[in-house]
Amino acid sequence: MSLFACGYRGEMSAGPCIDRTPLSRCNGRRVSRPPNVAAELLREHIARDAPAREASVARFVAGIAGVSALLSLLLLPIIGAQLSLTLAGGLLVLTGYYFGLTRLIARGWFHPVVSWLNVAIEVSAPALIFLADAKQGGAQYALTAPPIVIWGTLIALSGLRGNKWLTIGAGALASLEYSLLYVLVALPQLEGEVLVTLRPPMMATRVLLLFSSSVLTAIFIGHLNRRAEEALSAVRAKDVFGKYLLHERLGMGGMAEVFRATYNPEGGFQKVVALKRVLPQYAEDEAFIGMFREEAALCSQFSHPGVVQVFDFGRFGDSYFLAMEFLDGPPLGRALRAHRGTGLPVPAVLHLAISLCEALQYVHERRAADGTALHLVHRDLNPPNVLLSRLGEVKLTDFGIARSTSHIQHTEAGIIKGKPGYLAPEQATGDEFDARVDLFALGVTLWECLAGEPLFSAADAAATLTNVFEKQVPSLRAMRADVPVALEAFVMQLLQRDVSRRTPSARVALQSLRAMESGAVGSGARALAAVVEVTMKTTASSVTNLRAPSATPAEAVTLPGRN
Repeated sequence: MSLFACGYRGEMSAGPCIDRTPLSRCNGRRVSRPPNVAAELLREHIARDAPAREASVARFVAGIAGVSALLSLLLLPIIGAQLSLTLAGGLLVLTGYYFGLTRLIARGWFHPVVSWLNVAIEVSAPALIFLADAKQGGAQYALTAPPIVIWGTLIALSGLRGNKWLTIGAGALASLEYSLLYVLVALPQLEGEVLVTLRPPMMATRVLLLFSSSVLTAIFIGHLNRRAEEALSAVRAKDVFGKYLLHERLGMGGMAEVFRATYNPEGGFQKVVALKRVLPQYAEDEAFIGMFREEAALCSQFSHPGVVQVFDFGRFGDSYFLAMEFLDGPPLGRALRAHRGTGLPVPAVLHLAISLCEALQYVHERRAADGTALHLVHRDLNPPNVLLSRLGEVKLTDFGIARSTSHIQHTEAGIIKGKPGYLAPEQATGDEFDARVDLFALGVTLWECLAGEPLFSAADAAATLTNVFEKQVPSLRAMRADVPVALEAFVMQLLQRDVSRRTPSARVALQSLRAMESGAVGSGARALAAVVEVTMKTTASSVTNLRAPSATPAEAVTLPGRN
């Protein structure tokens, strides 16, 4: 079972109930309203954008501190050498810190606590300047010096991070520091006739106004966030395919793109799906839309744990979409890139092989409603079209060019569809073929999983096809001594160029694998789950660390027949 982020808010009521209040009663039971998806999306974006936002603030503060350091040096004749150099030195240290931070963030390092640390540094800078001014010019000078007025500006600056509690924290810290500086440093030094503006009542008012500025900033941030939520809700009707709320794009091919999306109908529950959307420029391409529609119709009939499930197909606006099962792991192709040169553990490969053979057996032996054999062939089995989950699940996807063999022979003579490095020889020549082409592609995939490198890949499609016909397949055991003899023989049997000598069916292949299977039940799944974790950690490029099926059913290369 794949992992979905399905969330039910509140209790399930005993009967129909529609209520927009935050908390109401229905049939005597308390129920909560459906979740505010726009608010959740906004929070998700703010969290994902935190590094870039912090880097932007850091660059701004570094620039201001650098300019202030220069001004401090220019004011040397007025404020004295010692104070001028002290201020300039402190500001230059601040400039260096923020400049270094921007470099670290640019290289991918960030932790949420950095924002709190930076706010503490920023609002504490005037306190340090106050101490320097008090030492050099006295308490009255420190209380009236220009740097004091920037305290409120720095509190407002904290609001750029989009966190109202961070801003209130900044105001509380600044108010506390100002109060302590006045009581412990300035007040004991004030003698004789003191200006009214520097007496305790007025200073208490200053502290109150300082904290009030943080509260007002927090209120303003909340207002902006609410307006942003309203804008997202308004856009949702146009840009999220009605009941599907689009999140980040997970992949893109030549004619379609895939998003992580939330299925969010009225009623209060959610489900994460992968939503494949045809690119606008191809929405009027009748041939492609026909193939897209056929993929949806075909996949909607499948119900097998080894095949990605399709939930919905439709048109929204000027584009078509396909909603399908979402897995929380990477494609096999990404796992192979992460394990380039070493290959995957043998137990993981054996589990992978068994799962794919089970899926292929289901597809190849699929029958119509009247019991007639469909003779389906996937035709595009390769690592990007094999999806993995964190639990070690394996699912076959992208049936965009899958067809029955009878349909292929009558309508596509001389046209070769599929990825060159995974085409069986009879498929590459445009000859008649059957489900055994999927077994050849499976053999190539398993060989790469064990060897840690591509088998037939070359500089271009023509050279790759030449390798499919002519390259001698290297011995796996010569490359990895831990590969069992039986597993190597199994893979080599799948890779037979002579179709009459190749493994005859997925059912026979599965029987051979079952005979090889040993050890504790689930050990292969655990080994593959470990592969997924390593892959996610070493190749992650976003906070979500999610990837989807290959982006388009038309991504497969179409080549002229080989004569």
